[in-house]
Amino acid sequence: MVSKLDFVSKMKENIIFIIIDSMNARKFFGNENVSLTPNFDYLIKNGSYFEKAYSSADSTLLAITSIFTGKHPFKTGIRSNKFNKLSEDVKTCFDVLKKNSYNFYAFKPTVTKTIGLLPKFENNDCDYYYHFDLHDGLGDKIIDLLEGNKMKQPWIFYTHLHDLHFPISVAENFNDEKFGFSNYERQVSAIDYWIGKIIKKIDFENTILVITSDHGVFIPAVRTKDHQINFEVNAKKQMLTSTLTNKIPNFLKPFKSKMFYLMEDKQQNKLKKFVEKLNLKPHEKRGLLWRRGDLNKYLFDENVHVPLLMVGNKIEKNKIVSKQVRAMDIFPTIFQIINIQENDDLDGESLVPYIQGKEYEDKIAYFESTPSLQKMTNEVIGLSTSKYKYFRDRITPKKRVHLFDLQNDPYEDHNIADENPKIIEEMENLLSTIRNEKTIKVDEYSEEETKAIEEELKKLGYD
Repeated sequence: MVSKLDFVSKMKENIIFIIIDSMNARKFFGNENVSLTPNFDYLIKNGSYFEKAYSSADSTLLAITSIFTGKHPFKTGIRSNKFNKLSEDVKTCFDVLKKNSYNFYAFKPTVTKTIGLLPKFENNDCDYYYHFDLHDGLGDKIIDLLEGNKMKQPWIFYTHLHDLHFPISVAENFNDEKFGFSNYERQVSAIDYWIGKIIKKIDFENTILVITSDHGVFIPAVRTKDHQINFEVNAKKQMLTSTLTNKIPNFLKPFKSKMFYLMEDKQQNKLKKFVEKLNLKPHEKRGLLWRRGDLNKYLFDENVHVPLLMVGNKIEKNKIVSKQVRAMDIFPTIFQIINIQENDDLDGESLVPYIQGKEYEDKIAYFESTPSLQKMTNEVIGLSTSKYKYFRDRITPKKRVHLFDLQNDPYEDHNIADENPKIIEEMENLLSTIRNEKTIKVDEYSEEETKAIEEELKKLGYD
């Protein structure tokens, strides 16, 4: 029997690429998805879903740059959410598509303009600030663009949904417990509703749909048989606070910031004492106690595990891929499906063999945190194999070391780094191979040497 993927059409397929910002993979598909998502479920039954897909980073700009270049973040020139631009010698997927006569359309937040990654789009009205959500009018704009053959074929349409981005503003008609316990879960239901409206406008005979996320997120709400706790920030209060903050004179802002952090620390300590008394698992506690902009950068699954769904005429239906893959594999996959030969030195690889059901190994997923240049935080780098998750401080290898047995501890509740030096050395060898750096052995630095390095870093402004 000839697979659909073995048949190559002469007609170039259109591409719809949807990034749902801050989409926690466990809330998209699986037992932990308690939202109402009939349209996600329909698409999964009619496409291929990768249940172990990993982003390359824990923040938007590093993550999407990796997706749209097929390269690890450290090869792109982008190091943070500010002050950096894509390296001139790095080719993007848009360069490849342009060479193959594709036209570009988008609705995306203005933050994505800052890094020189994205091309000029055919539609002029294609930038918005945070929290232009589907229910605010973005959904209608998308549907309007998809209707009536308004885009020149072949085309790629990219949209970046901020509906789940902090703080969440739930549409009034979805602010009900039947759509989920938390604001986050209710908003997932709302997104699914709009996805249902959007896919009615898609001709899947000549269109590939990709839904993924830039990164995951901690959800500060827990519902167990013993506890119902919700620490989510009210979006209206958050927006009001931001508005009032902007009216403070510049000379008072340093004082305001100091007071704000002092008050936040006081509140956080209060919450921590409360949470520690509860009978909760470590991953539930860290979700509740997470703070946006926290100086402690880590790479738990909540941050880097993302949904990945592909639907189209040449993509196998009702296919759940259990092997581990990377978000940077998406465009190499698309290129193979639409018969574009791209021989550049990409880190991403086509997932077509996985869709076809061939026996391939889990891909090693490399990822890194985003340093905050303003607060001078340290980066954390790491990777995930089929058996282990490992991450540590990029500059000081013995700092913030975490190792998890994913087969026995999928929620990463128990750090087993101290008792497994040999496994850590193996993971370091993998890291050094990926980054093309000198192998760092576990015993390479003494405790005194490590402290000396840390002191030097502190002098440079690192915490």
